[in-house]
Amino acid sequence: MPTKEQQPRPTVGAMAPPFRHILVSLDGSELAAAALRPAVGIAGVSGAEVTLLMVIPPIEDALEAPGETISIDAQWETRRERARDYLTALCRRPEWEGVRFTVDVAMGPVAETILDYARDHAVDLIVITTHGRSGVRRWVWGSVAEKVLRATTTTVLLVRSGV
Repeated sequence: MPTKEQQPRPTVGAMAPPFRHILVSLDGSELAAAALRPAVGIAGVSGAEVTLLMVIPPIEDALEAPGETISIDAQWETRRERARDYLTALCRRPEWEGVRFTVDVAMGPVAETILDYARDHAVDLIVITTHGRSGVRRWVWGSVAEKVLRATTTTVLLVRSGV
């Protein structure tokens, strides 16, 4: 029987398969964007595709403006287009050349939509920023990151924002 020193040492690749699909959930804030750098770093090492996802909470009412009504569908189209433009611009940073990106925008309850997206798109790493809320603010707003962490079976990397 070989001694401990004689046994082959496992390589990183032998311990776990590399990530293939990384999901980064963004909300348009600089705090959420802090998740990008570690996600792109992991993708650079593992060769994973990175999906940038922005979830827009459900739109419940048409907007009334003097002389016009903006339908829920029109609001959704406008928000989706703005979100897609924002996400696409993030992908084009010169320092991230060579990383494979996709962008997607979805509407729904944020945490649940992230979880559904990860499950439906074979995501094997979710990278999300925690905004560091505590006390009453956390109780009122909830924590999307905490909900995702508690409900998923996918590996999650929580990035603490610079609060």
